[in-house]
Amino acid sequence: MSKKGRNYSNPKEIAKFVIEQTPIGLLDSSLKSLKVLLKEEVLKSPEILKEIKLYKENHFMAIPVTVNEVSTNVIISSINKDSDEYYYDQGKKIRFKLNARNEVEKIEEYESKNETRKAIEKKLIQYIEKYYNKNYINYNVYYDSIVDKIHIILSGQITNDKNFISGEWLSTWELDLNDKKVAGGIKINIIYYEDGNVQFNFAKKYETRNNGRDDESIADELISFVEKNENEIQKKLEQSNENFSDVYIKPLRKNVSIIGEDMNWNLDQIQLSKNQNK
Repeated sequence: MSKKGRNYSNPKEIAKFVIEQTPIGLLDSSLKSLKVLLKEEVLKSPEILKEIKLYKENHFMAIPVTVNEVSTNVIISSINKDSDEYYYDQGKKIRFKLNARNEVEKIEEYESKNETRKAIEKKLIQYIEKYYNKNYINYNVYYDSIVDKIHIILSGQITNDKNFISGEWLSTWELDLNDKKVAGGIKINIIYYEDGNVQFNFAKKYETRNNGRDDESIADELISFVEKNENEIQKKLEQSNENFSDVYIKPLRKNVSIIGEDMNWNLDQIQLSKNQNK
């Protein structure tokens, strides 16, 4: 029994653990490996299908949704999901559900008439075009009418099997339209998995107030806050990469000798050198 209370002699608990720990972009390969180890009915069980959906929600994964014969990617998460299990992309004017097999169903037209949300999405699109690679970024601006809040989700994900790298940049921001409070956070997860794995994980939260007086100024101030903090993190990451060896590697290794050469630890040669110097 693990500290989390999981029984790892149970095939379903093994599958749940593997899915939960899988880096972004490698879920399909993890499921293929599990099919070799476990019976297929285990992976088709409601518990495991639910775990797969939870994994996708936690990583803000974008899934294809076909509307009027046109396929578009929509982020699924607990943020843009309502109490009836509908996922929303109000910018694309749709909502939908996932059935028990995690297949898209009940696609419906849905339009949010909140003008502040529209103004924020417009500014966000301009921001994304300026800073992000369009091939790897998905976004969602969701207005929750029940609590009168606007949520921004930015999900940048990339997997490069050839170079054994997987990474994600997850950025979420929330504006409370009642008290004008802004709360946000940035998470970065990167893994290099050739011959083992090296992981980098980063998370930071932010808070401020939005003093905008109309939709345009509210949107400007909010996206400027996102831009300031994301650029600050990007700059620090670039500086950290430049100094990675000095800051992180040298403290973990023995220093070389003052002449810059490795010490010769061969005892026979050290003894011979002493005899020759007598």
